[in-house]
Amino acid sequence: MSRMLERGAWLHEAPVLTSEHQSPSLYAITDWLTEQGLLRVNFGTLLEGYCERLLAVDVPLSRGYISARTLHPTVRGTGCSWRAGEGIQSEFYIYGTKESEEYLKSPFRWMIGRGEQRMRLDLTRNEPVPFPLVERLRQDGATDYLAQVVGFGVDGQVSEQTGVLASWTSKAPGGFSERDVAVLDHMMPRLALALEARLGHEIAVNLLDTYVGPEAGRRILDGEIRRGMLEAIPAVIFYADLRGFTAMADQTRHDELVEMLNAYFDCLVPVVVKHGGYVLKFLGDGLLATFPLAERVPAEVCETALDAAAEALDCVQQLSAERLEAGKALMELDLVLHLGEVFWGNVGSADRLDFTVIGPAVNEASRIEALCAQHARNLLISETFARAATSSSARLVSIGRYALRGVRSAQSLYTLDGL
Repeated sequence: MSRMLERGAWLHEAPVLTSEHQSPSLYAITDWLTEQGLLRVNFGTLLEGYCERLLAVDVPLSRGYISARTLHPTVRGTGCSWRAGEGIQSEFYIYGTKESEEYLKSPFRWMIGRGEQRMRLDLTRNEPVPFPLVERLRQDGATDYLAQVVGFGVDGQVSEQTGVLASWTSKAPGGFSERDVAVLDHMMPRLALALEARLGHEIAVNLLDTYVGPEAGRRILDGEIRRGMLEAIPAVIFYADLRGFTAMADQTRHDELVEMLNAYFDCLVPVVVKHGGYVLKFLGDGLLATFPLAERVPAEVCETALDAAAEALDCVQQLSAERLEAGKALMELDLVLHLGEVFWGNVGSADRLDFTVIGPAVNEASRIEALCAQHARNLLISETFARAATSSSARLVSIGRYALRGVRSAQSLYTLDGL
């Protein structure tokens, strides 16, 4: 395939945008791209507006496509395509064990492998094109195809890991004119810069959502980053810990240990999020989450947290049964539900902060969790939580009154009926 391309059977050289091609309409597109970049509009809105403006200056587009790599734990990249008369279709590329066959046989893969920044294919020839995607476009009536790769950089050096991929297709007889291609080449860096503004924001949001959670991430992006900025909020505290993890870690290979931790956390995090809770941090083999009361009725929030706890424990029980059958190591999960006022915000040194919750209520939840193994219970519920959970009182069973280390007075503890 590379020899056919090198012979130039489909390729066209890049034209230059001359002064006679310039017009107020093209300057208007440049101004519009700058404005959209400042507003950080999403990929679909930007691509659709850009393609429509190119049509308005007589660039005969039938299809436009853009994509870029992002930083996300499950999504490798994002992109979208536009077709005349059909609008936008968004796409997400999920991490897999290997690259897709579609990508391996794409113009972009061929270009990146050879360090090429552009490729133009003449689709008017009555011969198959050596790229399946482009061949499908040709069979659908496309006459011209232009692909472009624009890399982003840091400190003046182009990075091989970030950038924008774009392609433009025409169904006009004879394809794009030299003026059309010159316009597309001239505009591409400006489009890429507008895309980079949005992409940088998305990467920041993705990273903050991944590491501190969406609500804390929003607050950080809004500028709540000064040390000592704390907000007192009433909340249900969801405190979880894997029992016996330290002993398990001493006799388990690190890759198996990480796989086991991830499997058990998969029983916790999605459940908490589904029920409206916020996972604030992982505590090695445990996690801390909250269900803020805000202006909600405390009994309703408590019932929601109880449902989340019950579902998480059911998931763990099923997971442990599957791991036992597979001969894998398994662990028990201890959960505590407590209610109290927590202080939420920035804690740490002047230049290294953690956005988390602190306060006596968090410490009390930790002390209660230490009693789970002692009393052979996987879920313990504080007296404060039980008093507020008026609509769930029939589901709670008292296990007695106990003193908590570091806490002035003893308190009654509860669990869910049937556990």
